[in-house]
Amino acid sequence: MNQHAAPDPAALLSKRILIVEDDDALYQALRDSLQDAGCEVFGSCHRVCDPLDTVPASRLDAALVDMDPLGSDRAATLAQQLGDRNVPIVWITDRRDPEATAVATREYLRKPFTERQLLDSMSAAVGELFSGASAQEIDR
Repeated sequence: MNQHAAPDPAALLSKRILIVEDDDALYQALRDSLQDAGCEVFGSCHRVCDPLDTVPASRLDAALVDMDPLGSDRAATLAQQLGDRNVPIVWITDRRDPEATAVATREYLRKPFTERQLLDSMSAAVGELFSGASAQEIDR
């Protein structure tokens, strides 16, 4: 990411984002941050079993996925399904082992992370940079 680009408050405006997160408090914090940035958010902390069931058939701009409750095999399957739809993924993990990041070949966030890191990662996933958010940690 280009750290010297001017912040663009509209970088995530109207982007359609899928969130797959099983922790209710973290899901709500992620949803609120992305909605505040102008995103339309799909997903639910209770829909980790079949995350694509919560998404309309129309396009998604990116997905934010906690790989820990999915496990490596299910995360790989979800990555394939989203890849088939050309949906970039930002992975979330609190694990530090190589297995946890093996599926996340591109963008991932290691807990705890800040709202700024979240928005920068999501913007990178959709091809833009947003650096105008706070540095308060998101890890509930």
